[in-house]
Amino acid sequence: MYLKRYLLVSSLILYALFSRLEADENWNLCRAPAYEPVQSLDSDGLPSEIEAESVTRSEDDVLHFSGQVRLLRGSEKIQADELIIDNQTERLQAYGQVTFESPEYRLQTDSLTMDQKAQTARFGASEFQLPGKHARGSAREVQKLDQSRSRFKGILYTTCDPGNSDWYLTGSQLDINQESGRGTAKNATLYFKGIPFFYLPYIMFPIDDRRMSGILTPLLSYSESGGSGLAVPVYWNIAPNTDATITPAWFSERGLQLNTENRYLFSSHEGQIDLSYLDDDLLNDSRWQQKWQHRAALGLNIKADVLLQAVSDDLFFHDFDLPGSDNVNFNHLERHISFSRSTESWQTTVLWQDYQTLDLSIAINDRPYRRLPRITLNSLFEPFENKLAFESKNEWVQFDHDSRVTGSRLHLLPSLTWPKTGDWYFFKPKLELALTEYQLENNNPFDNSISRSLPILSIDSGLIFERSLNNKEWIQTLEPRLFFLHVPFEDQTGIPGFDTARLTDSYSNFFETNRFSGADRIGDTKQVTIGLSSRILARDNGREIMNARLAQIHYFDDRRVSLDGITESQPKSNLIAELNLSPITRLRISSKLVYDEQSKKLLEKNLSINYAGNGYAANAEYYFTDQTLEQAALSLVYPVNDRWTVIAKYHQSLLFDKPVENLFGVNYESCCWGLKILASQTSDDDFLVTDRAVYFELTFKGLSQAGRDIDAQLAKAIPGYLSGF
Repeated sequence: MYLKRYLLVSSLILYALFSRLEADENWNLCRAPAYEPVQSLDSDGLPSEIEAESVTRSEDDVLHFSGQVRLLRGSEKIQADELIIDNQTERLQAYGQVTFESPEYRLQTDSLTMDQKAQTARFGASEFQLPGKHARGSAREVQKLDQSRSRFKGILYTTCDPGNSDWYLTGSQLDINQESGRGTAKNATLYFKGIPFFYLPYIMFPIDDRRMSGILTPLLSYSESGGSGLAVPVYWNIAPNTDATITPAWFSERGLQLNTENRYLFSSHEGQIDLSYLDDDLLNDSRWQQKWQHRAALGLNIKADVLLQAVSDDLFFHDFDLPGSDNVNFNHLERHISFSRSTESWQTTVLWQDYQTLDLSIAINDRPYRRLPRITLNSLFEPFENKLAFESKNEWVQFDHDSRVTGSRLHLLPSLTWPKTGDWYFFKPKLELALTEYQLENNNPFDNSISRSLPILSIDSGLIFERSLNNKEWIQTLEPRLFFLHVPFEDQTGIPGFDTARLTDSYSNFFETNRFSGADRIGDTKQVTIGLSSRILARDNGREIMNARLAQIHYFDDRRVSLDGITESQPKSNLIAELNLSPITRLRISSKLVYDEQSKKLLEKNLSINYAGNGYAANAEYYFTDQTLEQAALSLVYPVNDRWTVIAKYHQSLLFDKPVENLFGVNYESCCWGLKILASQTSDDDFLVTDRAVYFELTFKGLSQAGRDIDAQLAKAIPGYLSGF
């Protein structure tokens, strides 16, 4: 209990000590400043220009100007009813309706006293404007401490347009430091719509575009699984190349969670560390997440990549998937360390990889293998003068598992190609030799040492026909393609399936030399793939307006190599049809059909229509895979006007009649503040539990910056969504 109180008080103290990330708000909804800011110039210490209706001079060298006095001195401009300059003490006094302008601010006051030698000044009751921040306010007294520092006492501060103070900050003192780009206020009270919002004994905020420590907009939420929630992200600008975001998040049903995101960037290293911890009151257990991503250039053309992550339980991402998080629902959490190096002739990689299985209902035998390590060596040779090209792809992997066959695999794949290409054709014969060696343990009832060598012959060929369309503005192509592949049969029953799966049906996969991914199976076949594609291109810029493709494989023999021991005997593959259409740059239509000629039915149907432009986005999507998936989604981002935007998404599983992800939100933005409200309805992976949540985000421009939470979730959920809907 004391820990919870301590963390809560700590988060409030952080709020008082820091303000926000950076000053990059959009002021387009605000009125233009009523004056043109003074340009920054070098000052010679003396008035460069002075005008007045009358002037007198006393015996002690005091000048008295009156009647519409105007003084321009370097980067400072003074207008007053009366101006007195003492040339001996270099003191200046102005009275009446006094206006003082500099590159930093503009003041309207009733009196001004300035020491020109010390470059200090004191103003009476004033109205001020900070043009760089679209900020204004009033003060009981203003002091110019030196060239870069000013102090305002008894202040009212806001970034709203004159005559509309939706929010404002009052305080006993406001200090502005142009050199550091920061403003600090003491004993500050924030008012919104005339109502005191909260009191801050001390607050710091930026006055220009420089990045600084501070709080991002708090996120209020309610969900059925976690209850009421409050997340307060605090940004810490540790150094120009290092920062951190600390987010205390409180859930009424679960307790207080602490999240940190730590980023660093050096000349040859960059990375991020994410940590999360919670004592879950609902489950009476500790729950946590750890993640480290690191990339480095180590010299000698060596690059390193590190991904280490772990989580306390399989439901962590489902229960704490706050908007903006990178968490997705998956069954296995990958961890890896890799080193790679490239030269003019070779590229090599060393990889250590394993997984944390989150779904504990997955049988141990069905969990993925660990690769400890995997070493690859691939050639990057230039073709010979006669275009004959030699390539070699090689790997050695040590596979480890808790309950299955383990061992190593050496796979060498040298190849020769002799391509012939022209404007109207291509012809690419290729000969590969797959050499594989296994050293296994407990491969009962098969041998522990297995060797396999298979030649692979393929010939890829095609023609390209063109014609003009649309009064010669477009070019249409017709591209028939013929792909021949021959791989002899070799019994591979005793070889375990370490990392091999059957390729999905797609146009590009129909022209691969192996119907399996990985090297544990080399599919025997004698086949011809017949493909036909047509493209429409804009003649002036080459933009692809349409791309339609058809393909089907015709087999001459049964295929005996498989993962399940079942021989494939159908004479033809499924028929693939794919279409990508973009009649205008903002509209894209994509579809895919997979047709089974034996059963006379469509096994896969995908259609997506996406439009995005000028802040609008509209999407319609449908996905169907026979007996495993059927989902439909509609989403919309609609700016009603400059201030209001509506977003909506309806994503339903038609197979389970449950929501996948339904969203509805509104955004209001004025000159100086903004509000986002987002309601969501999501299901877990098995469509057994549906959770409903509501999120709120209120932003005061110039004081607090909107967090990335809601924007990040919408960017993942809605194609074409732009930040700040």
